[in-house]
Amino acid sequence: MRLDRHDIFPLIVILVFGFAIPVAWWVGLGSRQHIVRDLYDTAKYFAFVSICVVPFIAWVALRVRRREKHFLTERGELASSDFAALFAGESEQRAASLLFERLRHMTATGRIPRLQKGDRLSGPPLFLVPDDLTEQIEELCKELDICTALDPEAKIALYSSNTIQELVLGLAHFIEQQGLKSDLVTSSHR
Repeated sequence: MRLDRHDIFPLIVILVFGFAIPVAWWVGLGSRQHIVRDLYDTAKYFAFVSICVVPFIAWVALRVRRREKHFLTERGELASSDFAALFAGESEQRAASLLFERLRHMTATGRIPRLQKGDRLSGPPLFLVPDDLTEQIEELCKELDICTALDPEAKIALYSSNTIQELVLGLAHFIEQQGLKSDLVTSSHR
């Protein structure tokens, strides 16, 4: 989650009313011994919770890495050119090469196992979080200056993609529709 300039004011209001005013009230009405005891208790509880939560987070991270490594050993690693070769059309190959880097950065190991067109995005072998994928698609559309508002049905199809093929075809539709130049065409004619 990134904060932009529109999120700063609500964040400041939350901090002032949620933390600053209660702390000022507490300091103004509490004795020095009471404040020290409260700070000590807070630090003690924070340390206890941290000690309990950190191993759980580490365990989850290790499980995710093991799962991805299992699929990498089972299927082998996928290269960007192999991923683009799965698709026939020029705009589809452009979309596949652009999406490959986004998908690779979303994995825990930074590597992608061999994929097929029908592989699910939220299931094996990628296990992508739908909200993270939506955020990556939005960033990619901003970078490419793609206006998804021009075709609401295609936008819904792109953002509700369940498989690799649906995702690539959805992005390829916008690339083709809006006439974005393809690096694949310029590099193949040289």
